[in-house]
Amino acid sequence: MNKREIINILYIISFPVYGIGLYFSAARSPSAGYLISITPHLLILLFYSIDLLYRGEFEFKINIYYFLMGSFILSSIASLFVALHKGLPESGILLMSTKSLELIVPFNAFVVFIIYNYEKKNLLWLTLLSLSLLLIINLIGFFILHLSNEVHSIEGRINFPFLDSFYSGASLLAIINLILLYYLKRTWNDPMRFGLIMCYFIFNLALFFQINSRLTIIVLIVVMGLFFLKLMRLRGIYLFSMFTIPILLSSGAIMFKAVQMPGLSMLLQRVDVEDVTTFNGRAFLWKDAMDWLLYDQQGLVWGNGYKGHYFLGLISDVAKLWNEKDPYHMHLHSSSMEIMVAQGLVFFLVFAILFYRVYRYFREQNEIGTEEGAFLPLVLFLLFLMQVDTFLYLDNMGFVFFSLLVAKIAIKEKKLKDSFIENTKISGMFQLKSLFSRNSITS
Repeated sequence: MNKREIINILYIISFPVYGIGLYFSAARSPSAGYLISITPHLLILLFYSIDLLYRGEFEFKINIYYFLMGSFILSSIASLFVALHKGLPESGILLMSTKSLELIVPFNAFVVFIIYNYEKKNLLWLTLLSLSLLLIINLIGFFILHLSNEVHSIEGRINFPFLDSFYSGASLLAIINLILLYYLKRTWNDPMRFGLIMCYFIFNLALFFQINSRLTIIVLIVVMGLFFLKLMRLRGIYLFSMFTIPILLSSGAIMFKAVQMPGLSMLLQRVDVEDVTTFNGRAFLWKDAMDWLLYDQQGLVWGNGYKGHYFLGLISDVAKLWNEKDPYHMHLHSSSMEIMVAQGLVFFLVFAILFYRVYRYFREQNEIGTEEGAFLPLVLFLLFLMQVDTFLYLDNMGFVFFSLLVAKIAIKEKKLKDSFIENTKISGMFQLKSLFSRNSITS
């Protein structure tokens, strides 16, 4: 086993272990859970540090986007301690410190992972394997161990326990299926492999609709439509996504008519006027946040700290409407709005620049037909989802995945020295890649 294999094994177990840590954090001890979540990432960084000392090589291989991401993460950490200083209930110095580690460690570990795999085109496969293992432990946890999500669960639906929230299960399944689209396209002329991958795809869809996150369903339908119509590289998509919330707020009635169409009403279930036109009440939160952005603007430049909407009293009306006794538990159901309110316009723009560069990179890879171009549907999914869900905010699973995408663009565009990593044959579990590889199909 060479150095790259060690790093890759740690990467493969990183998402499952992260999920286990999330469950432990919610069910037992938040601080201990955060540390469990980042254990594989810490081991990657430790291994890299020892390797650097052994080789005596300290060449910088990072670029401006590494520092931009670092500044955004530091602003996120600062927002946590601003909230602590303001007296956020159920917070403490240990909690905020370990939460800060959970923000900064994964990104740096992913940068190391990318460095070790710089000349290897296996990022997509290793990511699919890691996310599939995360899905497997969630299936075992829910169906066999009868565990439920300790943060948020809904009776009668599938509640994956090893994720940060109930709706993150739908996002995980969507991401896996968007990766599988690439392999379905690659294996269409191999009936056996195509059939196996299609079974996995359909199985995930069945789980997806059992979770029944309607906004996630809509986002997935939009992205898959762009994929099949070959419109993913359409100019203006990124800019259009930034206006998702204003568009949704003004289109509730249209959405109601759309979901009454044959087929969709049965899939989305429980359709009624108020539920659909307010997106299950999320529109009230978005409207309060938009009113703050347009008319109040307190703390607009540098932010109001983590849970800034709680300190500003932005959603007190919604808390009363929903009979929520602890409004500090509520969030804005939008990663973009959370970042804007908590970290301010400056760092929202930093985040937007990073996301745009990620989008541009994977769109370029998609244009030239590389394997990494298969990440473009995932990027589009996250781009639209971040407007209507907190999946990408702070220590949620989506932000960890976003950190991986940024790590890819944070490395200097040049070949690493051949002596940096031993090039030996990858064996064992990595040979499973043959199921999906082009060579195995054409041989």
